[in-house]
Amino acid sequence: MAKAATPAAKKATPKAPAKAAATKAAPARKPAAAKATAKDHPIRDQLAATRDTIKSEASKKAASLKEEATTLKNQASAKARDAATKGKDKAAEAVGSLARMLEDSAGTVDSKFGKQYGDYARSAASTVAGLATTLDKKDLDELAASTKDMVKKNPAVAVGAAAVIGFVLARMLKGGSND
Repeated sequence: MAKAATPAAKKATPKAPAKAAATKAAPARKPAAAKATAKDHPIRDQLAATRDTIKSEASKKAASLKEEATTLKNQASAKARDAATKGKDKAAEAVGSLARMLEDSAGTVDSKFGKQYGDYARSAASTVAGLATTLDKKDLDELAASTKDMVKKNPAVAVGAAAVIGFVLARMLKGGSND
């Protein structure tokens, strides 16, 4: 049993510090040197002046670039609005032509297929003419708002209309490139 007590006795004794210097107090610091005057550091002053000049020039350049970007944005918006207005006018003109063509062909439909189908053609012509008038009278903001409302109310109709319009445009472009 004496052997079992020996390791316990060893654990109870505290170990000596690893370094003797670790127990010493830190030496007192030397008094801080007096701050250097501006005359002692001309390079530091020159760097500060250069930094201030660069900051000033960068701020001026940033303001100038921001102003140019705003001007370009306004010009682009004006050109886009002008192009959209011209496109709206051409679309209204094309839809009006389609309405006149449907109205003119209603008589032919009467004679070939019967009065009932001619009435359908006239009804379609009046609906298309109403669309042409709406396109002609409304400005772009009103058209965008009404289109947005229609898409929210009838998303399936909007997707179908987009598909039909895309198909028609593709056919027109394909037909135009063969000439």
